[in-house]
Amino acid sequence: MSRNAITYKATALDMLRSDSRLIGGLGPADFGGIERVRARLRKLASAGPAARLGLRVTPSTQQWAYEPDAVCAEMESAPPITAAGIADALVELSSTASADVPLRGRLAGEYLLLDLSHGLSDALLPVELYAYLADPSDDPPLPTWATAPVVKSPLPRAFSSWAVRNPCKVGAVLYGRLRSVRRDSTSTTATTATTATTLEATTTVPGRIPWTRSPAVAMATSRAGAPTALRSWRDRNAPDLSVASMLCGSVANAIAAQGISVAQSLTFLFDCRRYLPKSDLVLGNFAVGIDFPGLDPASPHAVHGAVAHAIDNGRPLAGGALSALSYLRTRSVLPAIAVDSAPVNADARLTFSDLGRVRQLDGIAWTAEPEESQFYPLSEPALPDSIVITSMHFRDTFQVSASFHGNVFDVETVQSALDVALSDPIAMLSGQE
Repeated sequence: MSRNAITYKATALDMLRSDSRLIGGLGPADFGGIERVRARLRKLASAGPAARLGLRVTPSTQQWAYEPDAVCAEMESAPPITAAGIADALVELSSTASADVPLRGRLAGEYLLLDLSHGLSDALLPVELYAYLADPSDDPPLPTWATAPVVKSPLPRAFSSWAVRNPCKVGAVLYGRLRSVRRDSTSTTATTATTATTLEATTTVPGRIPWTRSPAVAMATSRAGAPTALRSWRDRNAPDLSVASMLCGSVANAIAAQGISVAQSLTFLFDCRRYLPKSDLVLGNFAVGIDFPGLDPASPHAVHGAVAHAIDNGRPLAGGALSALSYLRTRSVLPAIAVDSAPVNADARLTFSDLGRVRQLDGIAWTAEPEESQFYPLSEPALPDSIVITSMHFRDTFQVSASFHGNVFDVETVQSALDVALSDPIAMLSGQE
């Protein structure tokens, strides 16, 4: 059998997201020109289908073709951009994305924009791609993740591992949690927002107006040293809180302070790799979104408590299992957009994804100081009234992006909220609880 005739069986979690996109931009960095980018992509794709690059994502079947020679078909040069142009470039990619193209890229001077099928992976793969494509070495070897054996059935393996450690909670997960998360959907830090397929809004519903997608993104970077300062404040004032819950609270408070009404609910994205042994490698989709109705996203204590309880009780695993079973029963992927109307007066429903410390990007060929470095995703929400917040820590800064629809929430208002939240995250927490 020739290499191009190889097929790869996608998992149910991969299939659920195969109709949506992972879009991001990074820079300024030295990528060595478009030919070097293409050469490194071809090298990665040649490692085999388990490394994901070279797979032809097909939402209608789990049998995906492996076509490594086509990996650079949509990798092109574009006119150079500056930091001020990255938001418009990401919006353009989101607006013109096609489910038929597994990988698309634009090298715009010192900024590399990537648009990947969400069926290929969750947020892990774009991070690893950028780290390899901007590696300052002249001829770096293939990274370990591209050649190491991957876990072929991660969900059963994760559940088995968790069940061994938590035998008394297995019954609750199997019989209670599965029922309680029926509206949860599999998602990723680059992901569309949550429960779109459970809603079929029509223009005849009172209080709603006709709507079409209008992807938009706002982004902000903290001062260098902000992660250390926030952790020090946390250790002195609220040692039981996670940094993710504090960032969520800061951003939610800032959005509300700018006049956008924030719904009392939160969807939080979980990386289920936390339930696997550290030696296990999963490159496909393995993140799950859990809805927390009635939760105040502006309260770090409430967010931290809900997230910790969900992790301890295996809710992400239950949500992932339910989503996988739903796909296996219906053979239906989650459409990127599932509604055609929007609320007349929309409360912002926040989805929060924290990538944590992104160490893979610390040593790449940056050409600017940390405060001027950018790595931002655009995770277009499936619902008009959703705002997807993605946060991360790298190069001694916090970076946060907000993905939403510009015909529902004002772009300048959301941008102003992120600027306020990232200029002083601690100030947005003080006095809030």
